[in-house]
Order: sequence, then C-alpha cells, then structure tokens
Amino acid sequence: MKICFIGKYPPIEGGESSKLYWLARGLGDKGHIIHVVTNALEVENEYREKICENIDLDSYQPNNVYIHNTNPFLDLQFIPFNNPYIAKLANLSIEVIRNYNLQIIDSWYILPYCISGYIAKIFTHKPQILRHAGSDLNRLFFNRDLNTIFTEIIKAADIVVTYTSRLKQFIELGVSESNIFMNKKVSVNPEFFNPNVKPIDLSKFKKFNPRYPVITYIGKFGYTKGIIELLFVLSQIKQNFNLLLVTGGKNLNILKKIINEYKLSPKTIIIGFVPPWKIPSIIKASTCVVHAENEFPISSHSPILPYEVMAVGSCLVLSEELYKKRKSEKIKNKENIIVVNPKNTENFKNIIQSIIENPNIAEKIGKAANKISLQIEDFENYITQTEYLYESALKRQK
Repeated sequence: MKICFIGKYPPIEGGESSKLYWLARGLGDKGHIIHVVTNALEVENEYREKICENIDLDSYQPNNVYIHNTNPFLDLQFIPFNNPYIAKLANLSIEVIRNYNLQIIDSWYILPYCISGYIAKIFTHKPQILRHAGSDLNRLFFNRDLNTIFTEIIKAADIVVTYTSRLKQFIELGVSESNIFMNKKVSVNPEFFNPNVKPIDLSKFKKFNPRYPVITYIGKFGYTKGIIELLFVLSQIKQNFNLLLVTGGKNLNILKKIINEYKLSPKTIIIGFVPPWKIPSIIKASTCVVHAENEFPISSHSPILPYEVMAVGSCLVLSEELYKKRKSEKIKNKENIIVVNPKNTENFKNIIQSIIENPNIAEKIGKAANKISLQIEDFENYITQTEYLYESALKRQK
C-alpha cells in the first residue's frame, strides 16, 4: 500500500513524533511505500532533536520512507502575520498524494495535522484516518476557539484511531462506533530495542567517569516529570555517579540553575534531545532510567519510553502514577521494574542510592524486564493491525 502520513516527525522531539517514526519504519520494512508530510524542520530550537546529516540520513529516511517538509524559509508578507502551517501542510499533502498516487491519508495529532489532512481528503478524495494524542484532546479540544472545528474534523474522518478509554467520548460526539478503530497498544520494535544494542560512547564527555553508575533521565524538563524530585534526591547522595540528562525545553535555564544550586554540575551531562533511533543506545549505557512522572495533567497519558527501557533490558525506575497505568500483571515492582513515589523523597533517595551502591541490583531488574518485554511486546502484530486498518479504509472508499 502507499500511505501519506501527516504529522510530527524528527527532528520534532516527543512521543508522538517517535511513534510515527517507528510505525512508518516498520511499515516500510514490510514493503509499503510511506510518504511523510511534516513541518518538522520548522520546530523551535528548544524542542529540536540533534540530527547529523552525514551520519543519520539513512535512519532519518529509512527503507521505503520518504520525507516531505514544509518550507521553513517561505517569505510570506501579510497582516496579521502567522505561519500558516495548516495551509502549507495541506498544500504539500495534496501535491504529494497526487504526484505519488497515494491511497490513504493517515493524519496524526489534530492541530494542525488532522485539519490539514481533512483539506487534503476533500481535494484528493482519499480516505482519512485520524489519530489523536492526549494533549490535543485534553488541552486543545476544550478550548472554545477550537472545540467546534475539532469536533467536526473528528466526525468527518473515515476512521478514528483511539483507545478504549476514549470510546464513550467519541460516540457522544456523534462518531459512529463502526468508524472507530481500537488501538490496543503501541508496541516496541525488538529489532532496535534489545539488550544487544551498542551503548552510546559517553567517554567523549569530559564529565563522564566510567567507574561510576549512570542515572539517566529522558524527556522534556517539566514540573510534573519527576526530574526536579530526582535532582533533589541526587543532591542528598554522597556516593559518586554520572547523571545523564537527555532533555531540553523552554525552561532549560531553570534546570541548569537547579543543577548548579544542588552542586550536581560536576556529575551532570546534558546532551539535549536526540532522534528516536539513538534512544536504544542511550538506554543501554544507563545503569537505570528514571521516569518519575507525577501529577501529570493528562490522566490518560501513557508514554512509550518505559516499554523501550524494558525492551533494552535496562533498569526502569517508574513513578507510582505511571505504574498504575501499566495494565499488564507481568510488570511487577522489585521484580522487573522499580516503583517510586517521587513525593516521598526519603524513599526515593534510598532507592536511587541502593542502585548507585549496588549496580548489580539494577542489572538483575533489567534482565528480568527484558524477559517480560519479550512476552508483552508484539511489534509484528502492531504492524499487522495497522495493515488491517488501512485495508478497512480502502474498502470503505469503494
């Protein structure tokens, strides 16, 4: 099949960009032709992944995947000025669909991508699949300036891809249940996330000391991400360690200020955001990866990173909040992950300190995590279900 994806893509940082990347790559490996239309080259510097053209080109545009970016240098002069993402994405999508005779529009994240996808659908007469995230439905959908257009776009889609927890919401909006496709779980590709991946070479960083454990945080810097609590407990630990921060954002200066105040700077390496294909090597180099998200404003938020850590076989330190969202009974505290309450800083400190003092604990947890990952991950089925989704969309068109 020949698919037009419209959505976030590297170098845009974040879970939705990563999910689209791995799905497109997986479909491309199965022989499908994937054209991705995106405005990724226009992403703000604060949320831009570091991609080296000479080294990363094959990964950026993998087998059977072709990337089409909107023009970030377009000199438009009109009043009042704005960057017309919707029009640019729709225009580019229409051109790509026509030029390459694509069959299906798979649009991901309502603003601006699904709205642009709807415009492309109208002019190309191709079926449109709509995918959402947590933030566009929770933050943007209820904005009075966006609610009507969001509702109409959702109702106009040929198929809405969602989760069981959202079914009632879409039916109440007027979406026919026959037009709703249940996305049970996004899966991790074991070809890239496994214990045999090559770890990132940290020796190039002057602050890195190979004798000490590596405590890693991956994700945006935010007050609900658990990183502030992590920095505090690390400042209370006297033992030596390396702190690896794969992070960035508009408040990065605040993060650096906290690091300095806690006197963690000599132990801290900040490498910024990296593309999805480099995440496995970072996880592999980590003694543990801390994902202590708590009091997150979007209750349905369920990031893919914890599953990626388990698949690589590294030790995952997970917040109670996220642990409660893990529905698999096979994921168990102190057996294949470590669960913490970030607000209980004394307990949090003791857990991290025990990992630093006894890295073999983390190694044992990580090995057990990989065994469970092999049982709960099914990337092949994830791709098969997506193929079935596309076949259903094509049948509806007929």
